[in-house]
Amino acid sequence: MKVKYRRPRGTMDYLPDYLDRWSYIEEIWRTLTRTYGFREIRTPVFELTDLFVRGAGETSDIVSKEMYTFTDRGGRSISLRPEGTAAVARAYLENHLYTGPQPTKLFYVMPMFRYERPQAGRYRQHTQYGVEVIGSADPWTDAEVIHLTTVFYERLGIQEIEVHLNSVGDKQCRSHYNEILLNYLRSISEHLCTDCRNRMERNPLRVLDCKQQGCQSYLVQAPKMVDHLCLPCEEHFSKVRRYLEQFGITYIINPRLVRGLDYYTRTAFEVISKRLGAQDAIAGGGRYDRLLEVLGGNPTPAIGFGAGMERLIYALERHGIEVPQRQHLAVFVISVGEAARQEAEQIVTRLRAAGIASDLDHIASTKLKNQLTKAIRLGARYAAIIGDDELAQDTVVLRDLADASQESLARGSLVEVLRQRLDNSNLC
Repeated sequence: MKVKYRRPRGTMDYLPDYLDRWSYIEEIWRTLTRTYGFREIRTPVFELTDLFVRGAGETSDIVSKEMYTFTDRGGRSISLRPEGTAAVARAYLENHLYTGPQPTKLFYVMPMFRYERPQAGRYRQHTQYGVEVIGSADPWTDAEVIHLTTVFYERLGIQEIEVHLNSVGDKQCRSHYNEILLNYLRSISEHLCTDCRNRMERNPLRVLDCKQQGCQSYLVQAPKMVDHLCLPCEEHFSKVRRYLEQFGITYIINPRLVRGLDYYTRTAFEVISKRLGAQDAIAGGGRYDRLLEVLGGNPTPAIGFGAGMERLIYALERHGIEVPQRQHLAVFVISVGEAARQEAEQIVTRLRAAGIASDLDHIASTKLKNQLTKAIRLGARYAAIIGDDELAQDTVVLRDLADASQESLARGSLVEVLRQRLDNSNLC
């Protein structure tokens, strides 16, 4: 069959088997974040373009290369949401969440859109999960967010990860460091890529984030931000490291870790999986104490992280971690004969009313073997079989499809028997 239409490049169809894994991961994510005191937030899929320009920065790859931007009928520049933090910060200010108990701890699972080259586990439409803690400058909060991140991956069974850590300072000490870094970059500019040469005069710190191997080989000797922190930033970074050690988290200080967005201050971190090749980060985040002020609010400390769900599912595959299979269908009701079919329809209706996942053969096949095959292919746990003999005796045959054992039950007891057998499972 020739398919007339295909999905756009950089997107994917989320099919049932894939979403089974997705749902399992998301349930763990939601349960874990709530145990840390987070509540869910969702923001619009599109926002005013200026929100991301002011938040992420004009020189960021997101703003300069990757946003899906259009002009609406009112003449406003609108962009599909490329990242979550700026939108959550806007919602925090607009909805006066600062009037409640602080800090405000929020988590999200939301689609994002970036026009970038598709890669393994990276798509132009993708879903990010993340957290934001707004209203706390405490270094313990930084460590708590990193701890939550590592615990999440541990619960999914990912063991071979590294936490990369850095401090990018604050406005005061970064200004001094930028001068030192810029002098160094000018001395090696002839060896840098075009993007880096364009960036270094406007935002020299961004050059350290370049992924080009040629640039990286010259950036190894670049001055380190951690060697030029002011006293308050140095003390903050020291406390973050101490808290991470108390949590039992091993970390690597990576002086070239600056993240890709302008709003970061002080703590920056990434979680690395060594099984993903060159693009090895599966989560990244940090502190952004200036963002709320840039967006028109009062100076407000904040920290968070974001990561891609599709990227995580790819990482699980690379780590050889199989997500437990979910059995969606508890009972497949099989009928043989027209009269039995009518009774089967009533049985399915009663089972569903009792909250028991059930279905029957919509093609109304009269062959028992065909219907049993379909029940097995659909992953049903049980088959409830009814024919002329069962109709006459007011019974139903309940077959366990796992071991092919079966028994005859009074038809009126079927719901209660299944409830008992399915108790504490996710099928009922």
